[in-house]
Amino acid sequence: MLRRLFDYQLSLTEEGKPLHKIRPLITAGDTFMYEAAINTSKGPHIRDAIDIKRWMIIVVFALLPAILFSIWNTGLQSIVYSSGDYQLMDEYLAAATSIDKYLAFAGKNDRWMSFLAEGAIIVLPIIFVSYAIGGLWEGLFACIRGHEISEGFLVTGILYALILPPTIPLWMVAVGVSVGVVLSKEVFGGSGMNIVNPALACRCFLFFGFPGRMSGTVWVGSNPTTVRESLVKMNSDAGKTSLDGYTQATKLSQFNVPQDIKRVHVDAIATNDVDTNVGTIDTIKQYFTKWNEAGDHSASLGSLTQDQMRSFVTTPTLDGGLGLSPGNYEDAYHFSSLNYGIGENNNWDFLLGNKLGSIGETSGLLIFLGALFLIWTGVGSWRTMVAMGIGAFLTATLFNLGSSYLAVDHGAWTPAQFGFPAYKHLILGGMAFGLVFMATDPVSSPDMYGAKWAFGTLCGVVAIVIRLINPAYPEGVMLAILMGNVFAPLFDYYAVKIYRKRKRRGSRVRATA
Repeated sequence: MLRRLFDYQLSLTEEGKPLHKIRPLITAGDTFMYEAAINTSKGPHIRDAIDIKRWMIIVVFALLPAILFSIWNTGLQSIVYSSGDYQLMDEYLAAATSIDKYLAFAGKNDRWMSFLAEGAIIVLPIIFVSYAIGGLWEGLFACIRGHEISEGFLVTGILYALILPPTIPLWMVAVGVSVGVVLSKEVFGGSGMNIVNPALACRCFLFFGFPGRMSGTVWVGSNPTTVRESLVKMNSDAGKTSLDGYTQATKLSQFNVPQDIKRVHVDAIATNDVDTNVGTIDTIKQYFTKWNEAGDHSASLGSLTQDQMRSFVTTPTLDGGLGLSPGNYEDAYHFSSLNYGIGENNNWDFLLGNKLGSIGETSGLLIFLGALFLIWTGVGSWRTMVAMGIGAFLTATLFNLGSSYLAVDHGAWTPAQFGFPAYKHLILGGMAFGLVFMATDPVSSPDMYGAKWAFGTLCGVVAIVIRLINPAYPEGVMLAILMGNVFAPLFDYYAVKIYRKRKRRGSRVRATA
């Protein structure tokens, strides 16, 4: 019956019929439900056992764990952070320390149903608008050009939605996807012709066009004002200070501190919670002794009160302190907790996804599962993923080693970000999501194996350089991949030249033999 319905609709769009102009819209529904007819006269096409539709659906399947978790996590955080109930917040933070407690928290009074419902109310409209408006532009350009609608937007539409904050207005979702799809893909000829990743192009336009909606306190709930008022109430009721208060700052925001904050500052603060054998302990002890004697504090390093620690870190160096500006102490305190995994900053939360961020980027574990599926099916390039991971890790390691061994006092006075553990960069912010689902876009990334290694490495290196050095933009992954997209044809060009030289050299060797 469905087949007869589609056949009837297609008959109305034959050449010479009134609906011929909108034939791509009708064939789109047909090929979505049924196997596409063999037609490879125009790109993009794959001469293989699967077509573009199935290729893209495999990527959507790989995204399903992250999508489902994004609905769950968005709803949970929205309810907790907007509740104004500090006891609920304390219960949530305590539950995050183990899987058993986390599940018990979600199951209490059937909270999980409320979490899922709230998450669906926030996330699904964003996905719907992304698909509806982006699909409208795809269909319009297909009708104008007279070619079939490519299924490439199946992936672009969902990727774009997953890299947005949950508080994004729906009209802004529509504007972003319109500008991104038209300017990054359609003006170049449509799917298969785009130079850069369309989903990242959409987000890039929003980031620079509406920075207030794409950065800052926009990563939890659906209304930033409500969440802000709720946190103020909770901190007041619980008697929290700015140091130990509830916050909606993301881990990446806590990482993005002024470069006036040095390694010695965060190491000194950490001595109260971790072993005093931190990297710059010799410098800390040297200044601490002078500060302790000059002020007659009778204090012991490793067990300072909060007031003593603040005094030691912010006292001028001439008086034995570490010379940090008092206005930067809170940032240094939070960075220290992030750097050493103190409190709510444990690695398990980073991997599981119990953190704030873009809708789909939070769970590193589920993103990794999606990566395995893409690699197993052959859809995602493991070379690009591994190369970007290695490039990011080695760059962060070089910064770390350089600040520790090439600077005075073992890097005590180098910026604190330079000493951040290299492995944490891979699970911080959108690095994992970009590495798996953005950098591996088959159109805007290279085709040759050697070029994939160069492309991934460049993306990883640039992402970390931006993250560590640029004070205004702590992420770097989006711009790094877009930069890599621009260089992708060049990488392929030289990879082909190298391949041909090897083939010619091999042919000459066989001929002489």
